Amino acid sequence: MKEDYLNSSEIKQLLESNNLAAFAQLWALKTPWFEEPNYRRNGWSGVVKYALEDNKGETIQVFIKRQENHNCKTLLHPVTGVPTFRREFINIKRLNDKHIPTLTTLYYAERSIENKAQAVLITLSLEGYQSLEEFCANDSNKEHPQRQAIMTLAGQVIRKMHDAHFRHNCLYPKHLFVKNDEKTIDIRFIDLEKLKWLPFCSQIRYKELSQIIRRRTPMTNNDIKALLSGYYQVGNVNLETSTLAQKLSHYLDAQNKQ
Repeated sequence: MKEDYLNSSEIKQLLESNNLAAFAQLWALKTPWFEEPNYRRNGWSGVVKYALEDNKGETIQVFIKRQENHNCKTLLHPVTGVPTFRREFINIKRLNDKHIPTLTTLYYAERSIENKAQAVLITLSLEGYQSLEEFCANDSNKEHPQRQAIMTLAGQVIRKMHDAHFRHNCLYPKHLFVKNDEKTIDIRFIDLEKLKWLPFCSQIRYKELSQIIRRRTPMTNNDIKALLSGYYQVGNVNLETSTLAQKLSHYLDAQNKQ
C-alpha cells in the first residue's frame, strides 16, 4: 500500500497526543504482549492491547497488531506475498462497506526496513463483548433470557455475510463476538484474515453452517436450531435454502448420534 490509513482526523489527533502518530513510534512501543507472537511464514506477528487517552482524560482501548515478514501469497504477489494484516485490513473494510458487523479499523500502515516487510494494524477493542463460545460455556448463561435471541441474531448476521457472497473460512463460535445488555444485542465477526468473496452463495452456505455444527461445542442443539432459524428468516427462503436446511438438519442429527 502506498498510503497509510487513518480512520479520521480525530484518530490522527488521538494518536499524536499519545505519541503514537508515526509508524516508528508504534513499532517501538514497549508493552506486554496480549497474545504471544506467532512465528511462522519466515516472520512473526504479535498483538498488544493498549489504552489511549483522549483530551478529556478518558481511555480508549485498542489492539495494536505488528508483524514482520509475515506474508501470504496472492495471485498478484505469488512470490513475495503481502502482509497478512493487509488482507485483514482490506477484509474489515469490505464488510464495513456492506454494513456487516465487524471490527473498526483506526490505523493501518506498512514499511520496508532492510528488506523486512513490516505492518501495523490498530483496531478498536470490542469492550463489553465476549465470544459466542465463552457465552455458551458459562454455566450461568444456560437459562439466559436472551440466549435464543442471541443465537437467532447470530444466524441473521451470518446470512447477511453469505448473501453478500463472503465466506469467512474460519467460522467457529469463538469468531463471533456478542454484546448483550437490557437494551440491545450486537454481534460482530472477527478474525477475517481468510475471508473470501465467492460468486455463488450455494458454495458458501453448507460448508460454513456445517462447520459451525461440527465445531459447535459448547453450543447446544437448541442453540444451533435457533441459529439456523435466524439464518433462514433473513431474505427469501427459496428451494435452494429450504433443501439446504433439511440437509443441515440431517447433518446435525448424524453428529448427535456419533
